Amino acid sequence: MFRSETRLPHLLTPDAYFNPQQAVREEPLLRQSWHPVALVEQFAKPGDFVTCEIAGEAVQIRNFDGELRALSNVCAHRHCLISSCSRGNSETMRCQYHGWEYGHDGRTRRIPASSNFRPFNFSGEQIPTFRVEPCGPLVFVSPSPSGPGLSDVLGEFHSRLEGRTSAEWRPFLVQEMEHQANWKVVVENTLEAYHVPYIHPETFKETPPEQKSEHRFSDVGTSFHSTLPFAPESKMDAWFQQREGQFLRWLGRPVTSEYSQYHLFPNLLFSMTDAVTLSHCVLPTGPDTCRSIIFQFGICPERGILKRQVSRVWGRLTAWLTRQIMMEDASLFPKIQKGLRSSSGAGVLGRCEERLHSFQSYISEQTQSMSRAA
Repeated sequence: MFRSETRLPHLLTPDAYFNPQQAVREEPLLRQSWHPVALVEQFAKPGDFVTCEIAGEAVQIRNFDGELRALSNVCAHRHCLISSCSRGNSETMRCQYHGWEYGHDGRTRRIPASSNFRPFNFSGEQIPTFRVEPCGPLVFVSPSPSGPGLSDVLGEFHSRLEGRTSAEWRPFLVQEMEHQANWKVVVENTLEAYHVPYIHPETFKETPPEQKSEHRFSDVGTSFHSTLPFAPESKMDAWFQQREGQFLRWLGRPVTSEYSQYHLFPNLLFSMTDAVTLSHCVLPTGPDTCRSIIFQFGICPERGILKRQVSRVWGRLTAWLTRQIMMEDASLFPKIQKGLRSSSGAGVLGRCEERLHSFQSYISEQTQSMSRAA
């Protein structure tokens, strides 16, 4: 059931979704947060690295002889990206422009023709390091040098996420999506099912009824809980849930048919069924653009060749469905963004969109608090 008995005000004005000043106000919230941007398995060998951008910081996560580190991907010499590859392996962390090399602590290890740079300033001419920590198979990075640790941010969800992404869970979907929309548009779309009949007429068909919808709220986020299928009227949804139950029973797993979707402020989204765990991180790339980093895990037993083979087929099938749903959502994001730029209205939220109201309250309160502190 919903908590609110009436409709709710839309707390963010349209310009909060494209105003550069608003993006600047929100940046500290994203810098202090932890972002799942890679998989542990991507750093299996020394020299393996992944690059990404978080809250305006170009970051390189790298395996330094078995030690996982996150550093700036910008050279201290003349500000070139150290690597332009999204992932790879190299013997040293060496800038592609002039060959400056860096160690795990961000300090320079080798400068070509170093006599040109005397006297050396080893403490000042090093690249920043960032906090990095794995949780299960996910690698989280925080651009802020201080603040709450990952376990503090995830709270009780930390152990649950570790359990749902243990050795018997395998990644079946690893994807990045670029969106021509403000990051809050993507987050808010995930927080409501009101759009389902119009955007997902084949996959879900109907919005879950209120009696099957439970909203929960806390200081650090919100969650939605229901039972599957959402809409028995949808042949695809009903077929998937029936087959998932058969698959799990065959594996000897419990079948609860429960669905949970979590939003940890500001930009972390996790969805869980009995057989699927989805991680979705939304990172702004500009005032009106953003990127989704998506990892989906499915059950894949370590023992039994046939069970592993069937689990892989099911994992790929559920990954295909997730991709279809996300593409259907993404087709609307540029249209929402265009509407925001043209809107003069205040907006309104229905009772079923109360999780959006909680998110907007968080953004408003936190940005105002930081403005007062500054």
